[in-house]
Formats: sequence, structure tokens, C-alpha cells
Amino acid sequence: MPSSTRRFAGGIAAVAASVLVLAGCTAGPTDADASDAGSTQTALPTPDDGGATTTDAAVQALLDEAAEQHFDDHALGSLLVEIRIDGEVAAQVALGDAMSGVPVTLDGRFRNGAVAITYMSTVMLVLAEEGVIDLDEPIDEYLPDLPESDQVTPRMLADMTAGYPDHVANPAFVDTLVKDPFLPWTTEELLELSIDQGRTFAPGENWDYSHSGYVVLGQVLEEATGKSLEDLIAEYVLDPLDLDDIVADQGPAIPAPAVHAFTAERGTWEDSTFWNPSWTIADGAVETTTISDMASSFDAIVGRGEVLDEESWQAMIDPVLIGFGEPLDGCRACHTLDENYSYGLGVVLSGDWVKQTPSFGGYASAVVTLPASRASDERSVTIAVAVTYTHDSQEDWAGSLPNLAEPLALSLAAELVPDDPPPTAPGSE
Repeated sequence: MPSSTRRFAGGIAAVAASVLVLAGCTAGPTDADASDAGSTQTALPTPDDGGATTTDAAVQALLDEAAEQHFDDHALGSLLVEIRIDGEVAAQVALGDAMSGVPVTLDGRFRNGAVAITYMSTVMLVLAEEGVIDLDEPIDEYLPDLPESDQVTPRMLADMTAGYPDHVANPAFVDTLVKDPFLPWTTEELLELSIDQGRTFAPGENWDYSHSGYVVLGQVLEEATGKSLEDLIAEYVLDPLDLDDIVADQGPAIPAPAVHAFTAERGTWEDSTFWNPSWTIADGAVETTTISDMASSFDAIVGRGEVLDEESWQAMIDPVLIGFGEPLDGCRACHTLDENYSYGLGVVLSGDWVKQTPSFGGYASAVVTLPASRASDERSVTIAVAVTYTHDSQEDWAGSLPNLAEPLALSLAAELVPDDPPPTAPGSE
């Protein structure tokens, strides 16, 4: 395997083990551009044009100090953070540049990756509440030609126990992506890449992080309703929560103002903003967002159960899979789930906290939430962080790249809730 392929494959492997992918790209900047990308460090106030307002001076001061330190320590290109407490904005910060010489702003757009998985599981749970689907009935009613559809249920797809191999793990996919990250992918191609690998375990018998499982779930939701997944997410998540800045696009376009990403994963320093993201999740759930919509959506859905009824909300975040799963030859992400890392219905569970940590192609983000039902004062806490990199941000671009948004999110969470901090992620600081 060429060195550039090994490097890129390592980055993809880190994604699948931690959670989904953010993508993006165009022509690559010079090293001088990379240096410029970290030159502007201004904590910007929230715009007055309908945006949220900072509500807690003490939290803002905590964030300002921590953000500036993290930005400098990791030579970041840009850093966006929003903290919400009980649904209200407590603090925000924007540091660095969206592209060379252009300061990043709080309304900067970036890819939200696995956060859209949470939106998909939310749609699934609402449809179950309405009696449209049954979480524990086989999906062959909707996809009769899909292998093992008579044994797989929507719940298995949502909690990653369905066993459809991850197309991201297929070497043929990795080789093609390295050669042409602008290439569009269809649902049929992704499922073929999944199925061609062959199963390593029967449905419901193990746990494996699989983007392909959510590609299948997207098809199930569409077949059950006769509506597109994009329309379903808008109807059940985006519109009720007034999330106007989350935009679905299966192509590489990002609405202005786009936050540009840069990476050296393919062996050269390049702008990866407009790499084609169509392979990252189900058609209709490939999205861009702002830091505020990422924070507010996760806080509303996970933190306060605004979209779901009480039973569905608790089912989403219930750590019933702790102790389930085991390492398995040929299965890259199979392992035993524990209190530090478990999985609910479309969310990662870590102690009492719930999170998503998408990272790929020069973008990285993290959103962590302590649900109100688990907080001692019954107030939810949510921290959303998004970063881009300069060439100096990563020690070894050829290795497995750490998500540099997650350590800041976790450390802020520990400062805000010292009596119940989230576990520190492996490799986190």
C-alpha cells in the first residue's frame, strides 16, 4: 500500500473508531497560508442579527481563557465554541481564520458529520412513537432484497449492532478515496462496498461502528414514509427547533461563510474544504451547520428531550449496551462497550454524558451534553467545539490523527460540572 494510502486509511480508521466523518476540499495552500490561518485571534461577540446572546460572564471568562490556551497549544487554524446551560447560551468564542486573512465568525459553516446520525435516530424514534415503524420488527418489509433484512431491526441499525460491515473499512473504498476525494458516491455503491466484505457476526450478536448501518437506516425511514430523508429530518428536527443554519447537500457545496479546512493526510498540505462528502452518511443527512445550531440541536434533543417523548428520550441515552460486544478478527471496531464508551440510539455514551466527535479531512468537532435528567440541578449542559488545523497542529499527519476539538470540550465540561465530569477520551489531554 502506498504511503499516502496508509496515511489516509489511518485517518479514516480513527474516524470510525471515534465517530463519523467531516469532509471538504479544493486546491491546496502553501505553508505560508497555513501560518497565516492561525494569525488572527479575536474572540468575536455574537452578531446582533437574531443570534443568541452571551448570558453568563463567569462562563464566558472561563471559555475565553481555555479557548485561547487551546488555540495556541495546538496551533489551530480556527476554533469555534458555544456553551449552553439549560438551553440558554452561556458563552461563545471564535478564534483564528476561516481562510487565509479572513477571520472566522460565529456564523461560519462547517460539516457536522455524525451529529446528523443523532438527527436520524431522532426521526426514527418519532416515527416509532407515531406507530409508523416498529423498532424491533425486521426491516425486510421495507428492504426485502437487502441481505439479512429479515433478521435486522431499526433498533439494531441505530445502536450499531446490525452487523453490516462499514464501507469505510473496505480497502477498495480507501484506495479510491485517496486517489480522488472529489468523487461522488451513490447509496448503491456504498452498500455494495459494505456487503462485498462479508459479515463477521450475525445481526444483534456484536457491536461495530458502521456508517453503512445508517445508510441502510436512511433507506428504511424513506421506504416507511414515502418521504426523502432530507425532508424527514427537516420535518421532525430542524423545523421544530428552528435550526435554519443546518443545510443538507449531498455534494461538496458549503453555504457562505464557509470555514475552510486543511490537511496533509494524503501526503501534501492541501485545502480539503470541498472534498465530496457523499460517502459519509445516508443521502439526505450530509449536512453543514454553525456552531450555534450544533450546540442548540444537541442540547434540545439529548439534553432536554424537547423533540421526543420521555420514553423515547431515555431510550436514546440509556446505556443498556455496557458490557456488550467483544473484539473479533476481521472486525476493526468490534469491542466490549464500557462506561467510558458505550452507544445508545444514534449517540455515544460516556459516563453520564452524551456526545458526538466527528473528525476527518482537516475538520474536527465535538459536542458533549449532560442531560437534565442526569444533572444534580436538573439543568442540561452542552459544549460544542469545532476546529480546523494548520500544518503544525498534528505531530504526525501519517498516523492516526487525534480529534483536537474533543479535549477542549471535555475539559470545559469538567470545569462546569466538577462533581460529574465526563471520562477523558483515550489520547485526549
